[in-house]
Amino acid sequence: MSVALANPALAQDTSAQPAAAAQPADTAPEMSDIVVTGRPAGSGINKLEAGYSITTMSAEDIKLQAPKSAGDVLKSIPGVWVESSGGVGTSNVFVRGIPSTGDAPFVTMQFNGIPVYGASSLSFMDQTGMTRIDDTVMGIEGVNGGPASLFSDGQPGLTTNLRLREGGEEMHGSLTASVTDYSAWRVDGYLSGKLAPDTYYMVGGYISRGDTVRRAGFDTEKGGQITANLTHKFTNGSINVFARYTDDHGEWFLPFATAVPGLDLGTYNQLSKYSRYATIITPGSAGSGATETVDLNKGRGWKGIVTGANLNYDFGGGISFADRFGYTSGTLRTTGLVPAGAGAITVADALAAGNGTPGQIAVHGINTGATLAPTDYVQQFGAWVVEKKLRNISNEAVLTFKTGPNTLNLGYYFSHFSSRDAWSLGANRWMQVGGSRDLVDLDNGTLGAFAIADYGRADVHAIYASDSFNITDALRLDAGVRHQWTNIKFNIQGNGLPDYAHITREATPWTVGLNYRATRTFDVYARVSQGYHSPSFDDVRSQLGNTGPRLDLNWSVRSYEGGVKYHDRGLQLALTGFYDEVEGAVYNDVGVPPQIAGSRTKGIEFDASWQHASGFGITGNAVLEDAKTHTPNIPDFDGKRAQRIPSYQVRVTPTFTVTASDTSDVTLYGTFEAIGKRYSDLKNLQELPAYQTLSAGIKAKVDGFTLQISGDNLTNSHGLTEGNPRFLAGPGVAIPDVRPIFGRSYRFSVGYAF
Repeated sequence: MSVALANPALAQDTSAQPAAAAQPADTAPEMSDIVVTGRPAGSGINKLEAGYSITTMSAEDIKLQAPKSAGDVLKSIPGVWVESSGGVGTSNVFVRGIPSTGDAPFVTMQFNGIPVYGASSLSFMDQTGMTRIDDTVMGIEGVNGGPASLFSDGQPGLTTNLRLREGGEEMHGSLTASVTDYSAWRVDGYLSGKLAPDTYYMVGGYISRGDTVRRAGFDTEKGGQITANLTHKFTNGSINVFARYTDDHGEWFLPFATAVPGLDLGTYNQLSKYSRYATIITPGSAGSGATETVDLNKGRGWKGIVTGANLNYDFGGGISFADRFGYTSGTLRTTGLVPAGAGAITVADALAAGNGTPGQIAVHGINTGATLAPTDYVQQFGAWVVEKKLRNISNEAVLTFKTGPNTLNLGYYFSHFSSRDAWSLGANRWMQVGGSRDLVDLDNGTLGAFAIADYGRADVHAIYASDSFNITDALRLDAGVRHQWTNIKFNIQGNGLPDYAHITREATPWTVGLNYRATRTFDVYARVSQGYHSPSFDDVRSQLGNTGPRLDLNWSVRSYEGGVKYHDRGLQLALTGFYDEVEGAVYNDVGVPPQIAGSRTKGIEFDASWQHASGFGITGNAVLEDAKTHTPNIPDFDGKRAQRIPSYQVRVTPTFTVTASDTSDVTLYGTFEAIGKRYSDLKNLQELPAYQTLSAGIKAKVDGFTLQISGDNLTNSHGLTEGNPRFLAGPGVAIPDVRPIFGRSYRFSVGYAF
């Protein structure tokens, strides 16, 4: 489901919340008016008075959205475009004003303000793949740019903070079971309460099994997670410690030849019982001759632990201290079928091109024995395996001095992170596209693989100062500056590349903003910010192999934004205009070596919600975004539409709630989503058309029991989210590879909360 119930930069008013999102009397409170993301560690600000764009989602909002992945939930943040069609373990996430070419290089995922990893994106890794949403999450805050480039890991794009539930004086908990029409099931739950005087606990998690909307015919999704959270409060502050262990994987979906006759674009899956297992060159063992058999249904999965601790202490006299410590360790593994070549071709064309044995006149299924017709389609698919052993240690310490109308923050941030990689990209095999999806007896040649092993480690140190000054009771100025040092060491083995590199980079992000409280219900703000995205291990690898540009620059992002916010009597409105200039970005276009380029983006965001005493409500958000590449030295790219960025996004969610008593109600809800046209390449040759989806559901609560039925993509739309990043479909390519969204599906859930 895609249900947009979040409202950026607007203070919450419980009297004006949608009835669907109201908390029953027997559960713990959800999100408060105070937001902490985009702030110095430990500090908060009233949401309405925050002079930047911030979105909040409660646990109830998330349940109505019923996201299929951590990336999918980000669609409710205005200005964020998510290609969540790759599966539960991966999403391409694009942040307004900052075009990129895949993964999520401008997205940080946090737990209680602590980043899960030191780099937002690496090859075959984004931070949403290390994150799973469950009932232990109290709510989510998302900040688009602005002051977030100063604090924590200095993210100039989207900082998404998952705030974990905490225990209280009363014991609370819930247990929810859900099943789908595509043979998947899941059980979620949590329990919280008081452990000792001033000490509180929360523990919970989930377990899941099953197939996906793109049915492979066997369980491709398997996972579980457990989270524990302890909080101790004392006279002058508090300390919070949490740990989350995840072992979860799901199939990795890639583009396929959607124009082959007879394919259902919403449910087709090239993976089958015939192609599930493959023999590959052992990852990282190029030249050794070692091979192994892999199970491709493992897809993309994260097995590891994310832990953290928060300390807040008030010394009195306006002086306070906060510290956030985080540790992450685990393995992110990517396994799947990757399309090769120009796309699907007919059997007749494959034989005519000499792909069979000498004199071969027919093609057969290796397992079924069936003879394929000359008009049937075949294609090569590689068995790719990438294993990344990831580790991260981080700490952020802040001293705050408050005197009258002025608040000064002095902070220090440190991160040490590493990735030990083993790759095996290759092992191409011919398969039938459509039909039985069997392997076929065309010549597959040698295994072949890009089978490298490498190890990268980085240290980041940053100091920052930020100041907030109330010029008058209504006018507030805030400003800050950060200086960051990045030190990267990288070793690689395999494929004849140079084996070592050591680079250092420095950057100085800053921000200045004004917020004016015109009336009790109307705020105006303006902000200018300069942020940076430092290079990481993949940039070094590309430079060592002479396949990428020199790393002379950090990516810089200059952002200008201004907006108005209104909140009164159940009506909440926010309108934001923005203009972003990006310099030094690395674009990876199809068939072209990575290029240093830039972009210029202007746009408008709109977010609104309205609730009526009758139980009717409506929530919506939209963004109009004109993103153009800025590459004066590359005329073929200059001034073109930025890759993969929709020209518009619109989401509208009406709700209607009938209340029977204080603890019983029924809510009908739905979401209409419209996504604008995009292009898959820098030259704007491969168009990805506009599309729309419709989702709906019903949720009933009776004395702690909850029943929910939700339907996703009810119109079975076949929107396309990306082309083949390894081959540009041009003239003469009849069946190009593209990746559609998931087809129609249903979920049924029943739960009990106390």
